[in-house]
Amino acid sequence: MKYYQATVTTTSEFADTLSVILMDFGSDGVAVNDYEDVKAVLNAHTWDYADESLLDARSSDVYVSGYYPEDYDFSALTEKLNDLKKLDGILAGSLELDLKKIDSADYENEWKKYYRPIELSKIVIVPKWLSYKGAKLPVFIDPGMAFGTGSHETTKLCLKLIEHAGVAGKNCADIGCGSGILGAAMLRLGAKKCYMADTDMQAVEAAKQNCGLNGVSDCAEIVCGTLDGGRKNEFSVVVANITADVLIALEKDICEVTESGGTLILSGIIHSRADDVISAYGKHFKLISAERDGEWQGLLWKKA
Repeated sequence: MKYYQATVTTTSEFADTLSVILMDFGSDGVAVNDYEDVKAVLNAHTWDYADESLLDARSSDVYVSGYYPEDYDFSALTEKLNDLKKLDGILAGSLELDLKKIDSADYENEWKKYYRPIELSKIVIVPKWLSYKGAKLPVFIDPGMAFGTGSHETTKLCLKLIEHAGVAGKNCADIGCGSGILGAAMLRLGAKKCYMADTDMQAVEAAKQNCGLNGVSDCAEIVCGTLDGGRKNEFSVVVANITADVLIALEKDICEVTESGGTLILSGIIHSRADDVISAYGKHFKLISAERDGEWQGLLWKKA
């Protein structure tokens, strides 16, 4: 299906009004691109990691986009914008209209061009629309909308540590499972079973789908939530690829579900927060190795 994306250049002050106007003229919804919103969010919260370039806005322009059928007549909208340009006393910006015809089929498939198999020592992460004929163990993935494609540094760190730790025949857990790539990989590597949990229902559905792609659904328990308090000492291998603050908050629960002598793999940790995580987990776990990739660290532990 083809449609038009109609983008109007405006200001932060006028963006809400313009959004209403575009919907009044037939758009089912709008998208607002405003650097000031990004700055406000970043300045109002404490984040483990945020790209500093997000705060470096090159322009004060705001872009509001509406979406219209391919045969839509833009003459009335153009006239409305021209009338607004003539008004004094409103900070509306240039109100220039840019029309872009989009083929939704092309858009939905364009992003797939940028995914390639990701090879590790024992496994290879393969997008489901590609085939693989190599010697390594393939783990198929449909990235969908959930975090975890194998390309992010933290995911690769976890996969490398999983390969190193050995999971064959063991009961495993993937906390904050995202797309399910880590849990599916452990099961493909021979794990007996894997408990997979995420607080995002969209991630849960993606994890179920990806376990199905790899034929490991029967060995996967996938839930919407975090850790079940009744699973004390149940898991030989626990993986959590989240953020430092969440990892620290979950330390007690993760310790309780990991069996004595069990393996713990943590990632999602930027370098500046690694000491905080090590301090929290060092009370009950022995740090075996710390791996780095870009801005991130992955930690391999043994429970004392």
